Amino acid sequence: MQLYFNPATVKMLSNLKVLVIAILLKMIMKRRFSIIQWEALALLLIGISINQLRSLPEGTTSFGLPVATGAYLYTLIFVTVPSLASVFNEYALKSQFETSIYHQNLFLYGYGAIFNFLAILGTAIFKGPNSLDILQGHSKATVLLICNNAAQGILSSFFFKYADTILKKYSSTIATIFTGIASAVLFGHTLTINFVLGLSVVIISMHQFFSALSEVKDEKQSGSLEMMDSQDSKRVCSLDSN
Repeated sequence: MQLYFNPATVKMLSNLKVLVIAILLKMIMKRRFSIIQWEALALLLIGISINQLRSLPEGTTSFGLPVATGAYLYTLIFVTVPSLASVFNEYALKSQFETSIYHQNLFLYGYGAIFNFLAILGTAIFKGPNSLDILQGHSKATVLLICNNAAQGILSSFFFKYADTILKKYSSTIATIFTGIASAVLFGHTLTINFVLGLSVVIISMHQFFSALSEVKDEKQSGSLEMMDSQDSKRVCSLDSN
């Protein structure tokens, strides 16, 4: 992704996961969303599209693919695979809600550590024992980045279990502001009017999605309550007439 977009744009494109996650939540976990919430997700896509305008560099290629094709391909993978992982993580954590989250994290990250160890072992078998030096080439900055990602992963599990995946993804939009500023300061990227307008629409979308007016109303339950009230009133009227 960084081959095609600057860091601020990559952060904005990552918000596409919200729409994919909403669809997966509706399909897998039977989550219901109101019309206002779907409109908020549409606003989110509009905000991302505004920021995306003219962000592709012209005349560059990667891995033999035209830049537009490569960008679309990597964006599809970048959005779909983590969205599936997020929804299934939320499903796994909430399906065993009574189990301690620390035990669940132990199993989740334990399996991940086992698979990574097997990958390192397989690499050592094919490339020799010298490849076992997993710290080779790392600096203090990369070690801090690894620790930051590990802490972010543990924090994400609390979002999955006690909140939901959409809240986690929406909260990451706040970091877009700091990403854009850091990109301008560190790499000299310009904060264009497209970025400012797109970010404004995303913030409006986030407010609309979590507004009290956008909550899903249980129409079936309210309809049944009204039916019971009407039946009770009819019984009272019949008793009065008798």
